[in-house]
Amino acid sequence: MKLNLGQVRFLLVVLAALGLVLLTLARAFWSTVLLYGGLICYVLSVLVWFVLNRCPHCHKRLGRSTSLYCPHCGEKL
Repeated sequence: MKLNLGQVRFLLVVLAALGLVLLTLARAFWSTVLLYGGLICYVLSVLVWFVLNRCPHCHKRLGRSTSLYCPHCGEKL
């Protein structure tokens, strides 16, 4: 299954938000299970960002670019 750029960005937001919620709950309940779950979510969001956040045309990393056009090839995302 190939994800499009919108799905990748949504996955990044969901993983980061889930990590934030789990880390907050881990601090509130002193739970190491929630702490590790939150850390795993953050690590997964970083991995998704590095691996999947690429232009579908030239396959170069988009970095922090959120524009509608690729900063490298200029094609519409």
